[in-house]
Amino acid sequence: MIEPDEYQNRQTTARHAARDHGLCGIIVWSRGGSTQDHYAEVYYLTGFYTHYPFIPDVSEVWRARGHCALALPVDGPSTLILDVMRRQAPEPIADNIVFTEDVVDGLACAVEETFPRRGDIGLLGGESLTWRWGEALLSRLAAHRIIEADDIGASLRSIKTESEIRLIREAGALGAAAVDAAMAAAVPGALEAEVAAAAVRLVVASGGAFYGMGLSSGPWAHTFSPSQPAAYSRRKIEAGDMVRLDIYGSVYGYLFDFGRSRVVGTRPTQEQQQLLAAVRDSVNAGTELLRPGQRLGWVADRCEEVFAESAYARRRGQPRHTMSGAWGHALGLDWGPPWITRDSTLEIRPGMYFALERRIEAPGLGGANYENNILVNEEGPEVVTPATDEYMA
Repeated sequence: MIEPDEYQNRQTTARHAARDHGLCGIIVWSRGGSTQDHYAEVYYLTGFYTHYPFIPDVSEVWRARGHCALALPVDGPSTLILDVMRRQAPEPIADNIVFTEDVVDGLACAVEETFPRRGDIGLLGGESLTWRWGEALLSRLAAHRIIEADDIGASLRSIKTESEIRLIREAGALGAAAVDAAMAAAVPGALEAEVAAAAVRLVVASGGAFYGMGLSSGPWAHTFSPSQPAAYSRRKIEAGDMVRLDIYGSVYGYLFDFGRSRVVGTRPTQEQQQLLAAVRDSVNAGTELLRPGQRLGWVADRCEEVFAESAYARRRGQPRHTMSGAWGHALGLDWGPPWITRDSTLEIRPGMYFALERRIEAPGLGGANYENNILVNEEGPEVVTPATDEYMA
């Protein structure tokens, strides 16, 4: 886990960043409700996550349940606004902790009490702040100008500390074990749901948090997942089917985002093997370039070069990119920028953490994805998801 001193240091660094941006402070908004997206901002600075579900507002009773916020002035105490009164240890880190059933009002009150009367305020996590709640904040804080400042949060989280790296390694090992369990369960006669259960069971039993997955097989292996709340079906897997899995979860909030594919019950056909090799070889080639001093654009270029040379691409042409040309993204408490794209000039530094991936949709043949989670060390790339390159029948 992250120690209290590290959270205090993060808040101090965030204050300095706000000052450098000409802000009088930042307000930080995050979603909980047992989802694992848009929680990074408040969790990174305080260690708090709310599991209370996101429920519709009731006027003058509650508002923004399933969310939390942090008011962090450049000069003044930090105030964490949360929607749960009783909490288990360890306590979140903030100078003031305020319970309220109206998180929007609680945040506005904290700004009025601890920020200068006027000035620019940076907003982190605005993507999960609904239009209605945002309008209410703007009305209450009319003397201030609120400016989106997500770049501050992304910059703070970009280089991982030793404490974070320990958790990332643990998360990567758990992700690899979950994929191994799912691939072992993918046998002729098994249901897709049973394959999913093998992975989820292992993540939860190990104390990790299951986030989500995309699972598909057979005639639907070229799709990401079924179009229903369950990311798997009750389809019975047959010998010769391609099965592809992309699964994500976390250890103390630090994510793995990891995937593999296989052919079930028999060796792959030549075309299936070419499909599997194209995603594997291109991702592994890019992985080798994730070293200090390289640029993300060069990594994407190398992935593209190796993919274009693959037997699959020479035979069937270049397929559509499933991430608009991106070969991956930063990873940690969330996934997002910097994206691994050919036009990126970002220099890679030690302590960065990436997911490098490629998925191919091939209707009539199947689908495959291959993904590595990689820590950048002084010596070079460290793949923290040490699963096999290929699952054989």
